[in-house]
Amino acid sequence: SEEASPEMVVRLLKHYCSAMSEIIFEHGGTLDKYIGDGLMALFGAPNATPKDSCSAIIAAIEMQREMKYINDEVRAIGFGEISIGIGLHTGEATVGYIGSERRWEYTAIGDTVNLSFRLESNARPGEILVSEETKRATGQTLCTFLPRDPITVKNRKQPVKIFEVDWRRMETTA
Repeated sequence: SEEASPEMVVRLLKHYCSAMSEIIFEHGGTLDKYIGDGLMALFGAPNATPKDSCSAIIAAIEMQREMKYINDEVRAIGFGEISIGIGLHTGEATVGYIGSERRWEYTAIGDTVNLSFRLESNARPGEILVSEETKRATGQTLCTFLPRDPITVKNRKQPVKIFEVDWRRMETTA
């Protein structure tokens, strides 16, 4: 955005957010909010299913794959490539309308949300990082999980075991 007009940045964000939102919806996710150039999505809210963690990972893989097409368009209008990192954690959260007396919104709060945010913050461009809980909830057949060094995150006493989804080697039919 440093080198682009505000109108061009808005155009790019609209395209990016539209593409990512559609992927989330296609896999049963709920779009919680846009956070600058990022998105927060919930899987399993308001109604949880045993497939929520798998749906979240499949959506994340499709989002990373979609970045190729978004970047084709970004390059065509003269910008450098953009990239995303994704973090997923599985667990319970408080979900509902939260806020003040004057403004509230449907969202999720709690340790599960905080850890998801920390994983996303540690994900490098093109990565999908998941917690041990998400890996366990999806089973071993969905994809290959590459162990990463545990990370220490704010408000957690013990380091968190994390894994990277090896999505680049998966068939494109995921």
